[in-house]
Amino acid sequence: MASTHRNRSKVSRPVGAELAAAEVLAWLSDCIHGGLCFVCRGLLIFENSQFAELVKRAQSPVEGMEHALRRRLLDDAIDWNTRALGARKTAEYTLETRDGGRLYYACRFNVVPYRGERGVLMVLEDVTERIALAQEAAHVARFQSALARIGTLAVSGLSAQALMNEAVRETAAALEVELCKILVPRERDSHLYIMAGVGLQRDLIGKLTIEGGTHSQAGYAIRERVPVVVDDLRQETRFSPSRLLTEHGAVSGMCVPMLVQDKVYGVMTAHAKRVRKFSQQEQEFLCTMANTIGTVLERRWHEETQMDFYHRLFSSAEDGVMMTDTTGRILEWNPALERMTGWTREEALGQRPTILKSGKHPTEFYERLWASIRSGHPFVERFMNRRKDGSEFLVWERVSPVKAFDGTTQYFMAILTDLSEREQMLEALRHTEQVKLVGQLAGGILHEVRNPLIGLGSLATHLAEQTSLPQEARDRCRLIAREAARIDELLESHLGQLRPRPFDIAPCDLASVLEDTLTLLRPNLVKHQILIRSSIVPDLPAVDASRAHILQVFLNIAMNAIDAMPNGGHLHVTLTPDVRRVPGVLMRFADTGKGIPAEDLGRIYEPFFTNGKAKGVGLGLTITRDMVERHHGQLIIQSPPGSGAVVDVWLPVKHEVS
Repeated sequence: MASTHRNRSKVSRPVGAELAAAEVLAWLSDCIHGGLCFVCRGLLIFENSQFAELVKRAQSPVEGMEHALRRRLLDDAIDWNTRALGARKTAEYTLETRDGGRLYYACRFNVVPYRGERGVLMVLEDVTERIALAQEAAHVARFQSALARIGTLAVSGLSAQALMNEAVRETAAALEVELCKILVPRERDSHLYIMAGVGLQRDLIGKLTIEGGTHSQAGYAIRERVPVVVDDLRQETRFSPSRLLTEHGAVSGMCVPMLVQDKVYGVMTAHAKRVRKFSQQEQEFLCTMANTIGTVLERRWHEETQMDFYHRLFSSAEDGVMMTDTTGRILEWNPALERMTGWTREEALGQRPTILKSGKHPTEFYERLWASIRSGHPFVERFMNRRKDGSEFLVWERVSPVKAFDGTTQYFMAILTDLSEREQMLEALRHTEQVKLVGQLAGGILHEVRNPLIGLGSLATHLAEQTSLPQEARDRCRLIAREAARIDELLESHLGQLRPRPFDIAPCDLASVLEDTLTLLRPNLVKHQILIRSSIVPDLPAVDASRAHILQVFLNIAMNAIDAMPNGGHLHVTLTPDVRRVPGVLMRFADTGKGIPAEDLGRIYEPFFTNGKAKGVGLGLTITRDMVERHHGQLIIQSPPGSGAVVDVWLPVKHEVS
């Protein structure tokens, strides 16, 4: 196997047309955002520069393991080479970098034909950023759970000491650190008293005082009133290392002041026994937890009223916090929720949470919510809410009962974390992955189809010039030549998924495009005994569009309809004016085929999703939707039970330049 990596020049080079195709493929593969590699019978046939770069980036820090990822990928490819044509799988790989970080890779294995045999096409991607987003979402859930539990205990009558003990345990678990403690300054000097802690020697809690001032991390945080984050205490120069932390093996950590109304009540710390970089989100969580505990201490020590405590606690929270009575009437509404919803505290108090109801959740959803919290259990779910101005926003919401000493529920508390920005990032990643796949397929099509396509077009042009042929046959040959040229143009356009280029927009007669579509498909329609009925509104306006691409849209939709009616049927095509956001034209294709199962409707645009089709690779609708959306149009597919599929393509009359 190792010999296949040494020098690509040793592989016999194709000649003539094969040489040109191979050079084009090599150039195209280097334009793809992602690693591309092809293996056949244990031999490395081809890999692009991105694949080599990704493998190089994942080199193991262990001596003698420089090519661990490459070896794993090739072993898996050899194993997968025994599968049937068309078999696919996705495998994930996790590797540690030389600096102690982690890289995550995903590789899609596809069994494809090659020179009468089978080969495995590998598409390798670096999914580290996507995994980081998923991990961030998990962190949010853990942070919410910890804050909700401490908030519930804070109003349950639990003693201050028990609450602090629980707070350090919850914080250590949420941040995944070994050490966590709460320090409070003594009144007579600058020493700090350890009120609670985890990971420390048990006999130190409640007995030890350590130096504060400005010579320790905790003292520095109190003096500056800001969080202090240290990646490596062994290299820190702002203050002296703590003997307590050194004895317990602390290396990295955070120390935040417990601030309540501009007064410092102490500090809360979290330390790990390895080098670690703490994120901004983790710092904000520790600040919120520290401020919560500071508020509890301040209330207990100064005997403030319970509702005043709620107000300060909620005001310091980064997430939206709402409290209601047992009937659902709002009693508290913090500033974060004001910013999130547009409703002020004065407007929200006395109302019910239904002011946020978007109508996107069924009645059963809210019935489950009330059943859970009334039985004493928290309800955690994603909510699609509505702001005061009518716009929608996605949140991760935890609704918990707040209980009294006797276990009865006194209030309900909800913590809302806005997920809108994270969802946009994930959607952007999903769209990027689809564009990559479309571009990769375009490169394969260009390699496999372009040369015979050029020959087909040349032959059709030659036949069209033969005066001995009937005029009708010559016209058909000209149509074939034009279609060959159009397909060649489309191949270049699909590569534009990686390097987008504007369409050749011009006024387009959709009735004429439909006529050409039916002419091209007439042999297939007759063969499958499919009857066509078209309804075109007279004086239909021309639309600004790329004629070649709209023709491809019509062909893709019609071919899907033909595939859905193998035993014959009817295809009804209509063209009508339709004003949506702007004037446009609606093209509707309705067939009498088997329809699309409800569970597949949500996946029909996914690349390589074929729903069991005998032919095709599952990219037709992905490409079709992209072409329609690049015309600022809309593609909607419906499949009412028992009545086939209905495909609507709407295009604006005037093309808006984006």
